[in-house]
Amino acid sequence: MFECYGKKLLRVDLSTRSITEEPLKHAFIERWVGGMGFGTKLLSDEVPPTADPLGPENKLFICVGPLTGTQAPLFAQTCIVSKSPLTGGIINSYAGGHLGGAIKAAGYDVIAIEGQADDLVYLLVTPDGAQIIDCPELAGESIRATEAAVKAASGRDDLHTMAIGLAGENRVRFACVVSETRAFGRGGMGAVLGAKNLKAIGVAGIGDVAVADPAAFKDAVAAAYETFRQDLESPWGYLAMFAGAGTGAGMSLVNEKHALATRHHHLTHFEKAEEIGGPGMMEKFPTRPVACLGCQVHCSMLRSPVKTKWGEVWTRGPEYETMYSLGSLCFNGDAEMLLKANDQAEEYGMDTLSLGVSVAFAMECADRGILPRNALGGDVALEFGNADATIKLIDMIAHREGLGDTLAEGSRRASQIIGQGTDAFALQSKGMEFAAWMPERMRGIAVTFATSNRGACHKRAPIGMELMDVIPMDGIEGRAALVAEIQNKVNALFCLVACRFAEFIVPMEQFLALLNTASGLSCTEERFMRLGEGIWNLERLYNLAAGIDGSEDRLPDICFEVPEDFPEDAKPLTREDFATLLRDYYAARGWDEQGHPTSERLAALGLQT
Repeated sequence: MFECYGKKLLRVDLSTRSITEEPLKHAFIERWVGGMGFGTKLLSDEVPPTADPLGPENKLFICVGPLTGTQAPLFAQTCIVSKSPLTGGIINSYAGGHLGGAIKAAGYDVIAIEGQADDLVYLLVTPDGAQIIDCPELAGESIRATEAAVKAASGRDDLHTMAIGLAGENRVRFACVVSETRAFGRGGMGAVLGAKNLKAIGVAGIGDVAVADPAAFKDAVAAAYETFRQDLESPWGYLAMFAGAGTGAGMSLVNEKHALATRHHHLTHFEKAEEIGGPGMMEKFPTRPVACLGCQVHCSMLRSPVKTKWGEVWTRGPEYETMYSLGSLCFNGDAEMLLKANDQAEEYGMDTLSLGVSVAFAMECADRGILPRNALGGDVALEFGNADATIKLIDMIAHREGLGDTLAEGSRRASQIIGQGTDAFALQSKGMEFAAWMPERMRGIAVTFATSNRGACHKRAPIGMELMDVIPMDGIEGRAALVAEIQNKVNALFCLVACRFAEFIVPMEQFLALLNTASGLSCTEERFMRLGEGIWNLERLYNLAAGIDGSEDRLPDICFEVPEDFPEDAKPLTREDFATLLRDYYAARGWDEQGHPTSERLAALGLQT
């Protein structure tokens, strides 16, 4: 049983420079399954909720799942769980690529990073062992240069890496970690690594991943591939759309639905959306689709080098969320600027969602006369639609210079520093900046952004159902219960560390067949969903102990204002409807009126308070 697991945790203490292996007990594996489940339980047990996210008490748990490294398609992602310097609460962040497969091949299910190095170091894990290596020469280096240096020094062509850039070293609170152009974007994991003086991690492994029942697993894999094949061959398939033009393929649909956040939520429709969306990018720039390990979708769009007014740019993407945050939200319709901004974010190591929302927040402050238009210095005006302002402000944030130092704290803290009522329009929940969706238009997004344990998260919401009119975008009946169900399901799938694309089309029985035949478990759908719910409640308990209570299950005032171009036949979000959604959500969760899990619900989930 548990053949598909390494059944080991690699613990790296940067303070003492000690590295040890620890066995993962069978009871732990069976209860928490993998990925997010492992990381959430370990963080809850080992990191005090009151710990400083940028202090040595905080830890990062880099986790893979039971299907990572197997033949099962779309399980290439890796999960990091830590305490977020942006929200102060628990965070889980994900990236695809090939790193997860390397960790699994090295024989580990978890790499735990703790303590704080005295000087800049990187971690190298190979079949020869694990070692902490000093790297003062990498201080201030870009992520691309850092990854290349670590790979060259290892002398291995099978090494896969993750690294931080200048933003992480400077503790920008939304600094990210990048693994070969794939970003652990949300929540400031790059700042946590920067505070630990850990510049990079390189992993190579040569081990095979076994499964419990090879013949049955082969059949389960074949069934999953058939599901993907049918969708990819369909002209209306979800995956076919993303395979054709990347995650930005659906921007036109969102824009047509008047659900594309534009000019800091003052508009719902962007007249230049076609120019910066996926198909528009494909037409303008030579592109080669690339894939994560074992994925036939190839949603990642690698652009050929492009000469722009800011110099030559080579980048992968941008993804849809970046097209929104640094595009429509900032009223930027310049596709070349988006390539440059995406490249800056990747090289500095910054979450493009929080970055773009913070830039748009500054532009909104200038538009309202709260910040001067010359706040950037020189002749670059801080105003919507100014591509040069966006590019310059990204540099300033990464370097923590001038206004950039304030914005590097994230939009919630920036609004507290600037004051003058700016918190009313800072696009954030629990300190996490909004993803590319509008609570004003989509009630599922309204309740999801407000209640998510990691802040304004889009990964656990009925986005497709609302956009495709399966359910009315502005309906509230049953919406909160639906969101809770999706949150539970996605949390469970993140224990497998499944790509979200798999969730879109793979039926639950196929997920369970893959899990059970690989691991030897006998997991039912009820048990699987209960796993996700248990993790959700464990996160909630951690956040409550960290001081994040029901008063933070809220949206900023701007979400209750009606955008200028709001559709006449749509219903705006009212405070009354939002109160109903929140009340329904707490009831669906079995929580009390203040948003605290009840002892009865926790007991049913096997959680101790």
